[in-house]
Amino acid sequence: MRNLLILSLLLLIFPCFAAITVVTENLPNFHYQNEKGELVGTVVDKVKAALTRSGVNYTLSVNPWSVSYNAALRDSNTCIFSMARLPVREAHFKWISKLSNFTVSFYSFKPEHINIVNLGDAKRYRIAVLKDNYSHIYLAEHGFNEKNQLILLNSFDNIYDILKSRRNSIDLVVLSDEQFNFALQQDPSLSSLKPVYEIPVGSQELYFACNKNINNSTLEKLTNAFAFDDKK
Repeated sequence: MRNLLILSLLLLIFPCFAAITVVTENLPNFHYQNEKGELVGTVVDKVKAALTRSGVNYTLSVNPWSVSYNAALRDSNTCIFSMARLPVREAHFKWISKLSNFTVSFYSFKPEHINIVNLGDAKRYRIAVLKDNYSHIYLAEHGFNEKNQLILLNSFDNIYDILKSRRNSIDLVVLSDEQFNFALQQDPSLSSLKPVYEIPVGSQELYFACNKNINNSTLEKLTNAFAFDDKK
């Protein structure tokens, strides 16, 4: 009993690192689950190596983007990748490390019927976009809304099947160009899905980030672990 009391007091004085939850989504070719259910992709090795180097215990969860995003926004012990760094998100997260860059475009199965010279022209069309992701926020900030233009999707896992079955009700979809090029290699039937307008935001950065209230000691360990890789 005495030893148990001493151990309890030590844990109060010197709390151990709480395990963190790391959440992500399927976003080929940056990160996605292969046929074996393994998470692979161009940024996955860097993330896993840094997490191992940090010494922080973690679990990794792959979910629809809105689920992962809201978990990282809500839970103090949750980190997320890969997330675009936007002004509206800046104060809600600790931005640990840049992982990659991306560009985004409007794509359509009926490009001959689409005429977009500037972003405002796209307001004439119905646009499928992933809820709470970079494109949704960007378009909402530029006057696009769910009533007139945006069709919000909770997951892009089956986006190409959805687009094929709803060609008459969806004019455009917003995709990262790397995401589409990867999908095209897997499914040549997507060759009729064409980019019609690159959204004029330049090359955006994707980050590994954590909830703003993450434990300071954990934050320091993660920051140092990712910085070690960035210095190579």
